[in-house]
Amino acid sequence: MLKVENLSTGYGKKQVLFNVSLEVNNGDIVLLAGSNGSGKSTLLKAIYGMLPQWDNGQIWFDGENITGKPTVALLKKGLLYIPQKNNLFEELTVKENLEMAGLMLDKKVLRKGIDEALSVFKTLEANLKRTPMTLSGGERQLLTLAMATLHQPKMILIDEPFTGLSPKNIDFIAENLKMLNKKNNISLLIVEHRLKECLKIAHQVTGMKLGKVFSELKVTKDLDFKVLNSIFV
Repeated sequence: MLKVENLSTGYGKKQVLFNVSLEVNNGDIVLLAGSNGSGKSTLLKAIYGMLPQWDNGQIWFDGENITGKPTVALLKKGLLYIPQKNNLFEELTVKENLEMAGLMLDKKVLRKGIDEALSVFKTLEANLKRTPMTLSGGERQLLTLAMATLHQPKMILIDEPFTGLSPKNIDFIAENLKMLNKKNNISLLIVEHRLKECLKIAHQVTGMKLGKVFSELKVTKDLDFKVLNSIFV
């Protein structure tokens, strides 16, 4: 589904990623783990064409080389990115946020997509006239997922989906991510510090340190969380 080969990039003259390679198979949920400054968020941005590729790194998605492709082209191919911040229009209503997210879509397709999103994320239907700033953290994150599904993505890159959420809402969002993966066959590459919660839904943990991938582990029932935590944090 997604293959990154020898990707290097950074900000200005500061290099952050060093020959990073990883794969996400179709239907998988992969957790990107590591301490602050390890390059996890930078990797998502680089994959989504928001940072230039240095050297000869390449990115493949669904069998096609997407290196250097603009974000609009990636969205049309089924690859979508949800940043940690600034992912909602705060002064617009929930309904207006959904409409803004689907501006590129045909009106009939958009209406159908919104109806389907509301049927899946039922909590939002009763809050269509509210603005994001009046929603709970869980409801806000649910809205970002609903907006994403309008484009029927094959894969979503998500940066810190559990930030600022209560334990109850973390479980709520985790279950919705798992549902999108199973029901809609959407592959997920997630950056998140909360390893224990992510292990409930992830198929693989990819560890990053100092801008490099240093470990890849399959998630199994007998995986020791304490050992895992000592490795990746």
